[in-house]
Amino acid sequence: MRSSQEHSTAAADPFDVDVGVVYTYEREWMNRLLSTLAGSAHGVRMRVVLVDNHSGEDLGRWKQYVAPTIVEKNPRRLSYAANMNRVLRVSSARYVLLLNTDMFFDPHNQCLGRMVRFMDRHPGCGVAGCRLYRGDGQFAYPARRFQTLPAILGRRLGLERLTARALDDYLYRNRSPEDSWECDWLSGCFLMLRREAFEDVGFFDEGFVKYFEDVDMCYRMARSGWKVMYHGGAYGYHLERRASLNLFTRDAARHLRSYLRWHWKWGFSYSADLPRPAAA
Repeated sequence: MRSSQEHSTAAADPFDVDVGVVYTYEREWMNRLLSTLAGSAHGVRMRVVLVDNHSGEDLGRWKQYVAPTIVEKNPRRLSYAANMNRVLRVSSARYVLLLNTDMFFDPHNQCLGRMVRFMDRHPGCGVAGCRLYRGDGQFAYPARRFQTLPAILGRRLGLERLTARALDDYLYRNRSPEDSWECDWLSGCFLMLRREAFEDVGFFDEGFVKYFEDVDMCYRMARSGWKVMYHGGAYGYHLERRASLNLFTRDAARHLRSYLRWHWKWGFSYSADLPRPAAA
C-alpha cells in the first residue's frame, strides 16, 4: 500500500508514465534495463513500479536508477497477467508501460519520450508498442495479426517456405518497420496502455496462465473502440528466449492451451466484429 505522502505527490504532480517491471530472479538483466530506461525518458515524468514476484531478495538495490521507484511484494508467485494487474492497480499515471525484464534501450532514441508523445498525438489509441530488435539485431516483428492455422504450422513445424504468404501477413512484413500503423495485437514484452482505455476494458484476464494475455488485451481494446497501434519511430531491444517455439516443451504446451482457451472465449469468427483499420 502506498503512503499518504505518495498519494498526495501523485495528485499534485501526476506522472506521465508508470513503468511496470516484474522481478523473480532476473538480476543479470536489471542493471541494463533500468539504466537504459532511465536514460531514455528525458522530459518525461516517470515512475517505476517494481513487483517482487516472491523472489525472496531485497529489491532495494534497484531503486537507485529511477526516482521514484516503488516495490510491491507478492506473498506468493503470481502469473504474468496477475502481476501486470498488480501494476495497473497501483499506477496513477496517464500511461502505464509494461515491460519484460529482458529489455533494454538505446538512450539516443529516447524511446519512452517518443512513445508518450505518440500516445498524446493519438488520443484514440488505447495500447501501443514500439519497434523491437532481438539481441542479435534482427527485427522481432512485435506487431502481429491474429493467428491463423497456416501461420501456426509455419512457425511451430518449421514450414516457413510452405506458409510464407501466411507468415508475411501475420508479421506485417509488407510494412516498413519504421512506419506506424494500426495492428491486431502487440507483443506483451512492451505494452504502453492509456489509463482511460484499460479502465474502460478492464484488467488482464488471469485465466491465461501464460501466453495470449497480450492478444486478449489488445482484442478487448479493439472491441471497445480503442486503437491498437505500432509506432516505428521508437525502438528497444528484447533478449527473448522464445521457448514456446520448441515443439515438445512445457512452454509449447502452455502456448497451445492458451490458444485453445482464446478460441473457447471468443470463438472462431471473433475478427468479424472488429472495426477495420483504415487502409494505408
